[in-house]
Amino acid sequence: MRTLVFVLSASLIASLCLFAQANNNAKDAGPAKISGKALYGEHCAFCHGADAKGGGPFAASLKVWPPDLTNLKKKNGGTFPELHVAEVIDGEFQGPSHGSREMPIWGPEFRSAAHGKSDSAQVRIKALVRHIESVQE
Repeated sequence: MRTLVFVLSASLIASLCLFAQANNNAKDAGPAKISGKALYGEHCAFCHGADAKGGGPFAASLKVWPPDLTNLKKKNGGTFPELHVAEVIDGEFQGPSHGSREMPIWGPEFRSAAHGKSDSAQVRIKALVRHIESVQE
């Protein structure tokens, strides 16, 4: 019985060590692990919807319906407005002339979550912009 407990304990410890090592390797990988699609799912889909068309589960509770993000290129004469999208996501550079906004300002949160140059707020914003660009109709 003691041998069985020892073997199970040793297996559990070995598994935990491998899991911790895999987690550390993922953290060290930097921007390659930052997925715009995952960021979209975590920060945007609640309002803009999984399909980016504006019908997420929180949309009905907002004062203004979230825009359809799949037609930004079409609305901008066939050119994706990359800089504008990045500025809207960051949010800190929009002045009060734009009025109040319901959309959260993600720049400070991304800066707070960043772990250095390879995982900066700008890396996260760019990944998110690239994902939004990839869903254009």
